[in-house]
Amino acid sequence: MLISDIKITCENCDGNGFKAGFEECGSIQINLKKSCPFCSGRGYNLTEFGENLWELFMPMFKDMVNDEINKKTNVLNQNIECNSKKLVSSRK
Repeated sequence: MLISDIKITCENCDGNGFKAGFEECGSIQINLKKSCPFCSGRGYNLTEFGENLWELFMPMFKDMVNDEINKKTNVLNQNIECNSKKLVSSRK
């Protein structure tokens, strides 16, 4: 499997991620976003195969991120609890 099987260069911006120029909407207005509307500034679009892989692995990525957040939260809560116990015992 190659990267080209998963993503293709955006044809609108030629992989730059933005499209310089103007938008016409009644009168000429500057393109303030400057990001390409077709690739959202990434410079590439996923192929159908890439989209399928993304949908397959996204739940696993979310679970991994949530697990790491929970670990850090648990460590932080333990440190706070430990420090508060030390503070209470030092006041006695």
